[in-house]
Amino acid sequence: MRGAFVSAILDNIFIYFPNYLIHEFSHRFWCMFGEYWWCYASGNGMETLVPLALCVWALHLRGGRYLLPPLLYWLASTLYAAGIYAADARASALPLTSSDMMTNYAPGEIKGDWHYILQPLGLLDYDVFIGNILMFLGVFFLVIAIWSVWYYWIHMKQYINHGQWY
Repeated sequence: MRGAFVSAILDNIFIYFPNYLIHEFSHRFWCMFGEYWWCYASGNGMETLVPLALCVWALHLRGGRYLLPPLLYWLASTLYAAGIYAADARASALPLTSSDMMTNYAPGEIKGDWHYILQPLGLLDYDVFIGNILMFLGVFFLVIAIWSVWYYWIHMKQYINHGQWY
């Protein structure tokens, strides 16, 4: 699931940077309320909910179908990255960055969010399986994004002729 081609498409700075900001600021915001589990889940939760909510919003927006391919790509990239970190929950082999956005941790120095998300749920032993499901969903939404570009490109003339451009 984690081939070089798919990783090159879905792991990039254009998606990583906004997701990083959403992820870390979500930790900062939700941790103020003190709920231990939600504090860790909020990072990946919010970085997934933002593109998902924008996809739903685009479906209801007049002309939003043209926003859908890049939003689906964003969602695909987010799910794929979450899958990579979820699969690493037990091993803790990936380097992590602190929410102060300045401190970097070496692999294994601290546990990642997914360790603290899955452990209380009793799912830590299934981290690789859950990570693979998330990566599969990322690839699935990438295919849907590519298909939607093709679909809107092929049917653009129909929309223009019927006054449905927007």
